[in-house]
Amino acid sequence: MKPRQPSFLQAMMLIMLSVGLISHVLIIPALLSAAKRDSWISVLLSAGPYLVFALMLAYVSRFLQHQTLHEWLTSHLGKPLGLLFRVGNSLFFLSVIYFTLHDTTTWAKTSYLTETPILVTSIALMSLCAYTAYKGIRSLAFTAGLVLPLVVLLGFYVAIVNTQYKDYSRLLPVLEQGWHPVLHGMIYSLAGMFELLFMWYIQPHLAKRIRVWQYVMLAFIILGLTLGPLIGAIVEFNPFEAAKMRYPAFEEWRIASLGKYIAQTDFFSIYQWLAGAFTRISLAMYIVVEIWNIKSASRRMISMVSIAVIFILSMLYRLDDMTFEKLLVDYIFPFNLLYLSGLAIIATSVAFISSRHQRRKHHGAPSD
Repeated sequence: MKPRQPSFLQAMMLIMLSVGLISHVLIIPALLSAAKRDSWISVLLSAGPYLVFALMLAYVSRFLQHQTLHEWLTSHLGKPLGLLFRVGNSLFFLSVIYFTLHDTTTWAKTSYLTETPILVTSIALMSLCAYTAYKGIRSLAFTAGLVLPLVVLLGFYVAIVNTQYKDYSRLLPVLEQGWHPVLHGMIYSLAGMFELLFMWYIQPHLAKRIRVWQYVMLAFIILGLTLGPLIGAIVEFNPFEAAKMRYPAFEEWRIASLGKYIAQTDFFSIYQWLAGAFTRISLAMYIVVEIWNIKSASRRMISMVSIAVIFILSMLYRLDDMTFEKLLVDYIFPFNLLYLSGLAIIATSVAFISSRHQRRKHHGAPSD
């Protein structure tokens, strides 16, 4: 009996955890640094190009069906270009693993495992991710379905319990520094939200093709995942203090309390962060192996272990935190935005030209 394929709901949970982590952890500090008080306007203005991007993804999905992205691109563009896309996309997802692992282990070391070597944390996290990625997309989707509900509940809890500290007048006045900071901030908000493209790698394994309305709905959910904690950080800490914080979304847990006798609840943020980091790294590892169409169980295991070992060893030669953040803000996020938008434009163009060619071929066929 063929195992049941994951549903769109499970795929949506995977994306929410994976993209939600970058929206909460990496993007918000960059946004606040670039646009300060107006960073929330950057996110709102991003909704326009983001909707166009989501519609492009939905359009290409009609042509992918149950093919992988690289099989489809290779069939239309030829093997040399297909190989180029495989290499480029592999490097992109390997960078996703590196930056997620680096930031997670740094946060763990500075927040709650101060005496634990980073190598130990890296081994524990990468071993778990490698095993889950090896087990396949069904295990990933099932795990996401288990951990996401509590992540969402905790998110709503911290938003509601901190209402007493919120001053929404801190969102105003707007555009004090003009439009340049707002437009600069859009680079970072779009860089995170464009990771909706990960759905192309999940779709071939789903029971049904993803519809246009599902792409649009998920796009607005991801928009909310960026906007919610960003506004929370501004109205709770003020934009200038929030911009100085390394992880403003998780600083919100430091002022939250649980009832009368529990004053510290930031341990809940550990669950939220690790759920997102585990899902993001596992999904990226799975996609890297899937890009090269490795089907044999032994080869998949060797590939997963090799990736895990390489990144564990990379944590021995770490960037200092200031260099790491500068690298992200100045180079990685702008590059990711260009890369993901470029890939979407190329795939959409291939789909459009292919559909026109098919229609012309169909209409030009001689009738019996």
